[in-house]
Amino acid sequence: MTAYSLPTDLEEDIVRLLYGQAAEVNWTYLPDGERTRLYQQWTADPEIGGRLLPFVGTSENVRPWIKDGPMKEYTRATYGVGKYAPLVAKPTTSVEMLVEKALGAGWSVDLESLDIKPLKVVIRREDDEEVEQRFTWGPVRDFKHLAWAAITAQADGDPLPWVICAVDSFVRRVTSAQKATHERIAQRLSLTVAHVTDG
Repeated sequence: MTAYSLPTDLEEDIVRLLYGQAAEVNWTYLPDGERTRLYQQWTADPEIGGRLLPFVGTSENVRPWIKDGPMKEYTRATYGVGKYAPLVAKPTTSVEMLVEKALGAGWSVDLESLDIKPLKVVIRREDDEEVEQRFTWGPVRDFKHLAWAAITAQADGDPLPWVICAVDSFVRRVTSAQKATHERIAQRLSLTVAHVTDG
């Protein structure tokens, strides 16, 4: 993405608007067609695209700025990660709560180990600090990316077992067929998969 120089207060104001509207429509779980419609709407919106225009040059640059900047960071920001995290009005379920929902009580999260692309942390059994796993999470639609990250890391020498936490929402629940497929893939790849509902 081309870097554009926006005044910080303007950028934050626009991102707050985007994130507020994204939260209203449950963006993380929105189908691509509905996302496309929203990108068009935001580009044409005088409060968003109109205010970006003087800084990005042409109207053709507005959508890429929105898509490859704030909205690419949206899911991570809702989990409190990245520069836009403070602009999220309603953060999502914390990683500590996701771990508990996925694996039960008795795990501690090493936030110092937090990494992105995909989001992942090291977790440890509270009753046995020697038991470590790598916990990665994201929306159900990203399952294949999470699984690929796990097997790539292990192929490159990561000794830790991986837990994939596929998150859905009350509005868009994972289907039983998807769940079964994920579980078969995880078993085949010697990974653990858990399905958790956000909220």
